[in-house]
Formats: sequence, C-alpha cells, structure tokens
Amino acid sequence: MNSKKLEPNAGSWSSNGKHSHPLKEKPMSTTIVQKFDRSMIEVYLQERDFKYLTDRDGDFRLDFVYDEETDCEPSVWFITEGEENEIFVMRGLSNKRIRKEDWEKATNLCNEWNQKRRWPKAYLNVREPEESTASIHLEFQIDLEHGIHQDLLNSMAATFLASSFNFWRWLHQEQGM
Repeated sequence: MNSKKLEPNAGSWSSNGKHSHPLKEKPMSTTIVQKFDRSMIEVYLQERDFKYLTDRDGDFRLDFVYDEETDCEPSVWFITEGEENEIFVMRGLSNKRIRKEDWEKATNLCNEWNQKRRWPKAYLNVREPEESTASIHLEFQIDLEHGIHQDLLNSMAATFLASSFNFWRWLHQEQGM
C-alpha cells in the first residue's frame, strides 16, 4: 500500500470545475446526536468549501480532477436511502472503465482489497453481461436511524474520501489497472 498521505486543501476548483484534493481539515462542530438527514451531509460539504452537485433526489456529488497517481477522475456520491432516508451511503466512482477481458482480474483485486482493508468496500459493477466494459464502485453504508453526531459523520465522510483515493492509487500504481 502506498504510504503517501493526501494533503488538505481549501476545496479549490480547477479550471474544469472539479476538485483537486478531497480533504480539508476543519474544527469539530458539534457533539449532539441529531436525527440524520441530508442537511448534515450538506453541513459537511459546506464546512470544507466543497463545490458539489445535487440531483433531483437531493443527493450530493463531488467531482475531482484527473490525477496521475490514480489515473482517473473520481466522483463521490453522498446519498440517503431507506424508508425514512436513515441510511447514509457513500459511493465512489471514476471514469476508469474495465474491459471485459480484465473483469476477472478486477474482481480478484477488489476481493483482495476487501480482505485487507475495511474501507471502502470495492466491487466490479457489471450492468449487463453483454457489455464490453464495467466499472469499479466503492461503497460504505450505515443505518443512522437513531441519529449521529455531526463530528462522527464528518469523520466517516473524510475517511471515505481518503480511503477511496487510496484505492484508486493502489489500483493504478501497485496493480497496474
């Protein structure tokens, strides 16, 4: 595993409107357990000056610039799911496409990652078996029906971002994909 650490930044945009780095350190905000909702995700993103997109469901997407160390342009979704939107889902994607002849290798690498590391879960997402390419998805889900501290949500989101970039870096630099 590459031991290079991501450096915090000010959430700056590049000329193409994407982030250059995923992290920005901010002081802890509150330690009160709150009912989880999208506003807590928005607080996290706004406190770090991230520029984000929102879909029609109110879910958030961060786009990052191409990075030679990862050989891709990652995107991260912050989603709420469940009957009461009580499940917090973080999903990492990239523009990296996996050719059909590499699906077995990619699946084995995802399995290796999942066996050795806690975050994030990695899997090959094949939409249709007839397709010639697939993508790798990174994911973490947690049921927050009973609430969460904003600080803990912030920590989980920052950890997901950092570990997602670690996955893409590992996949490219150490595994040649």
